[in-house]
Amino acid sequence: MGWLAREATVRRIVDGVLNGRAPIVLGGPGMGRTTVLVAAAERLRERGFEPALLELGDEATDPGSARGVALRSGGLELHRALAKGRGLRELDGRLVQRVPLVPLLRRDLRAWAAAAGVALAEDDLERSFHASGGHPSVFAAWLDAHRFTRAPEALEERALAASRALFVRIDAALAHPELAKPWSWLALRRRSSVEEMRRATGAGKGVLDRLALAGPVSRTLGASAEIAATCGLYLRHARG
Repeated sequence: MGWLAREATVRRIVDGVLNGRAPIVLGGPGMGRTTVLVAAAERLRERGFEPALLELGDEATDPGSARGVALRSGGLELHRALAKGRGLRELDGRLVQRVPLVPLLRRDLRAWAAAAGVALAEDDLERSFHASGGHPSVFAAWLDAHRFTRAPEALEERALAASRALFVRIDAALAHPELAKPWSWLALRRRSSVEEMRRATGAGKGVLDRLALAGPVSRTLGASAEIAATCGLYLRHARG
């Protein structure tokens, strides 16, 4: 995934370090943790910093310690660990800054495609968004499929085949006891208000956050807060 799609996130991390914080990038499988960390590190080197990169993987629960400036990334297990009790407040003498990676928006996908030399008409953009749900790795597979075909069904099949290994990792993330019930409930309905889902499944904020971090789920905030299963290719995979 090119850093272009997460430009605002990269700026947030760099600004966090400059303001004395310890950023931890959190996201599910294939959500672009490494790419974001590397892009932020490059920006910081331009400013005279030499950050340590601590990529902690999907299963890590301990953020570890480091000397000087460190950029960390982890998965849903680390997000759970950080959220326990009142949550971890400091690392390496700096205030912790959590940076969650959620699915990309349509405008992000359009800019990414343009940077990759793929001009998406509005119907193509909608098709790619519904297929990928804004999941960066799935959209990357969709863009790569353009090297071979522009036929919509063939694009979908190529992107689906290229995403199989990723989807197995997402399966494991969503099989966690706290996520299995709310995910199954949402996958059947595809879309719900946050309040309705909370009443039906008992899911609290932390669970809803981790569903969105897992990848195939998007949320809208505000008065009309909604949550939706948006990655069409993952839903195809999950149905078998």
